[in-house]
Amino acid sequence: MPDADEAWALLAVAFRPAVVTVVLLSALIVVTLVAANSDLTGTFGAIAASWLAIHQVPVTIDRTVLGVLPLIPTAGMVWAVARGCAGAVDVASSRSRVLRVVGAAVGGPLVVTAISLAVVADASAVIALSPPNTLAAFGWVLFVHLVAAGLGVAVTMWPVLAVDLPAWVRNAVRPGLRALMAIVGAGAALVTVSLLVEWSTVGGLLERGDGVMGALGLTVLSVLYLPNVVIGAAAAVMGGAAQIGDVSVSVFGNVGGSLPPLPVLGAVPDGAAGGAWPALLLIPLLIGVMLGRDSGRRVAGQEALFTVLTAAAGVGVVAAVLGLIAGGELGAFGTVRITWWVFGGLTFAWLGLVGAITAVVIAWFRGRGAHDEVDGDSAGEEEPHLPGEEEVPAIAAPVPDASPIPAGEAPGSVIEAELVDEPEAPATAPAPEHDEAPTEVVVDAEVEEDPATPDPDEPGDSDDGAEADLPRGPATPSD
Repeated sequence: MPDADEAWALLAVAFRPAVVTVVLLSALIVVTLVAANSDLTGTFGAIAASWLAIHQVPVTIDRTVLGVLPLIPTAGMVWAVARGCAGAVDVASSRSRVLRVVGAAVGGPLVVTAISLAVVADASAVIALSPPNTLAAFGWVLFVHLVAAGLGVAVTMWPVLAVDLPAWVRNAVRPGLRALMAIVGAGAALVTVSLLVEWSTVGGLLERGDGVMGALGLTVLSVLYLPNVVIGAAAAVMGGAAQIGDVSVSVFGNVGGSLPPLPVLGAVPDGAAGGAWPALLLIPLLIGVMLGRDSGRRVAGQEALFTVLTAAAGVGVVAAVLGLIAGGELGAFGTVRITWWVFGGLTFAWLGLVGAITAVVIAWFRGRGAHDEVDGDSAGEEEPHLPGEEEVPAIAAPVPDASPIPAGEAPGSVIEAELVDEPEAPATAPAPEHDEAPTEVVVDAEVEEDPATPDPDEPGDSDDGAEADLPRGPATPSD
C-alpha cells in the first residue's frame, strides 16, 4: 500500500489537470456569457460539455453535431498529464509504482467525465444541449489520458526501458521524431504561404464579425482550429486528400464548394490545382532522404534498414491517428474528413521506401570507406623486400657476457639449453662464425658437469665459480 506522501502524489496526478481545466473553463465561459449580455442559465452544462469537447467527444447543440473539435486544448491536456506523470516517477521506480501512477492519471479524469455526463444530462432540460454517447465519451477520455500518461512515464524511464529494446528500435526514435516534425512543418509552411496569398479573403471573413468582439472571437476560433488545418495540409503534401463538406483539396486536383465562414479556412485554395502542384511531392521525397541519412549515420549494415522501417512505421501510425482526430461532423456543412488510413499508409510508403534506399546507399559508402581505410593502413605498415630476400626473424637482446671463453675447458661438458624466442621464430638458428660478431641470442641454460670426465686443468673443487662451468666457445643450438 502507498504511504501518505505517495497517496498525495497520486491524488495530484489524478485530479490536478482536471481541476485546473475546469477552473479555466469556468472563468472563460462566465466571461463570454457576461460579455454577450446573456444570463448564466446552463453555465454548468456548458462547462461539462467543454470538458468533453477537450477530449474530442462530439457535442450536440440544438440537434447539430459538432464533431470537428480544436486540437490545441487537447494538446494542452496531454502535455499537462504527461508532465504530471513524468514528475511522479523516476528511473528507480518499481513496476507497481508506475502502474499506480498510470492508473491515477486515467482514473481521475474518468470520474470527472462521469460527473460531466450527469451534468449535461441535467442541463439538457433547460438548454439546447443533448447528452453525448456515453461509451464514446469514456472511450475518448481513456484514450487521451492513457496516451498522455504513457508518454510521461516513457520519457522519464527511457534509460531503463531502452535496455530491453533492440538497438535498431532505440535508434529509430530520434530520426522518427525529426521526420514527423518535418511533415507537420511542411503542412504549416504551406498553410502560412496560402494565408499570405489569400489575405484579402481572410480579411473579408474577419469583417463579418460585426465589431471588435466578433472579429476577436473569429480570430480565437481560427487559432484554435489552426492545427486541424495544418494536418489537412500535411495530408495533402504526402499525396492524400483533405475534405471539408463538398470541398476537396489534393495536389492532384481540387473540388470547389461552400466553406464555413472561418478566417483560417481562407487558406483553402480556390479552383482546380495547377500543373505545378505535383511538385510538392518533392517534400516527402526529401523527408524520406533525411530519415534514411539520419538512420544510416547512427547504425550500419542491416540494422540501418530495420531502423528506417521502424521509424517510418511509427510516423505512419502517428499520422493516421492525427488524421482521425482532426476530422468529424460539422453540422450543415457536412463532414470534415482526412482519409486517415491513406495518410498513414502514404507516410509509411514515402519514408520507408525512400529512407531505406538512402540508408542502404549511405551504409554501402561507409563500408566501402572503412574497407579502403583498412587496406591503406595495412599497405602502409608493410615493409618492402628485395626480390629473393629471405626474411630473418628478429632475435632478442644479446647475452650479457658474449666474450669468448678461454680454451681448455673439458670437452665432456653437457649443456641443456632452451631457446627463448618469439612464437613465430624458427626452432633452430644458424650457428655464428668465430670471426664474426656474436649473435644476439637469449639462452636459458643449465650446465651439468659430467662426473665421469673431470677437468684436468682445474682443481677438484670447481663448484666455486658459476662461470667455470660454461663452455669456452660460443654456444650453438646444436650443443
